[in-house]
Amino acid sequence: AAADDAAQGSRFSARSVRAQRKRLKLTAAEYAALLGVSAQTIYLWERGQVRPKASQFGALVAARALGRREARARLEAIGQKTARKTRSRRKKRG
Repeated sequence: AAADDAAQGSRFSARSVRAQRKRLKLTAAEYAALLGVSAQTIYLWERGQVRPKASQFGALVAARALGRREARARLEAIGQKTARKTRSRRKKRG
């Protein structure tokens, strides 16, 4: 209900979906898990090929208020494994 209230007066922009995801430093799969949709849905939103349903739009608008730490914490709370970029440390042969 709170997400639907936040959606009132908000507009959808494909560019803003991608910008929001990048700001949170999330993959499409992680952002999708956070919003309760599929990664394919995120891809289609970002390309502007599909618009979110009213129920999805409320979650999308509510996610705008999240910071990186809170987004990661929510993903961990729902059991989504987050992809952290790490450098591989291979042993030198020799």
